[in-house]
Amino acid sequence: MRKKLLLALLLMGNISIAALARPPKVNDSQTSAINEPNNPISGGAIVETNLSNFLHSGAGGGDSRMKAGFTVGGFMNFGINKSFSVQGEMLFHNKNSDFKWDNQTGLFRYWGMEVPIYAMYHYNFSRGGHLFVGIGPYTEFGFDAVFKQNGRKSNLYEKNESSGLAPLRDSNTGFGIKIGYEFPSGLQLHATYKASVTNQLDENSSDIKMHPQTVSVGVAYRFGK
Repeated sequence: MRKKLLLALLLMGNISIAALARPPKVNDSQTSAINEPNNPISGGAIVETNLSNFLHSGAGGGDSRMKAGFTVGGFMNFGINKSFSVQGEMLFHNKNSDFKWDNQTGLFRYWGMEVPIYAMYHYNFSRGGHLFVGIGPYTEFGFDAVFKQNGRKSNLYEKNESSGLAPLRDSNTGFGIKIGYEFPSGLQLHATYKASVTNQLDENSSDIKMHPQTVSVGVAYRFGK
């Protein structure tokens, strides 16, 4: 997990270096006004409410139900021109969901970090606000995951002594889509949907598939307007 976390941080660093190494703007003021964003590099803070559960198969009689959690973090946006940019984010979140199996319901609770990278399209309005849509991959790193049922709590990252495998993997990768609106002040309202392509089960992964999915709504503020 530490190697994957280091890889994600290096990727974010490489994006920053690439953005800082952008060639200077051309002298033609008209061409610059059309093709270049007002601030090529900007960043800000994000706060979200999330709903999450698992898309699963092979778990006969299982039912994963969404519950609320929260997300906090920040973003860096690297402008290409007024209509396109690349945005990297670093998010820390709590996720919760119910899982029902054989008429017994337990609570899944998770803490972790996520690094999404979006290719963004911006539709700019004359008064200064803009709509944005982004799509791209993400990688998630789990710090802690537990399952509570009938007063008992199980650590889902603890390896089984006989198999050497844990119930869940502590990382997964998937794709997300983000849509929102930014006001001229830099305040943003947005919604995202993310789904993992990784089967997060470690034990019994050949028989049962469980892919995390998350829906979130939130606010952000972009500095450097």
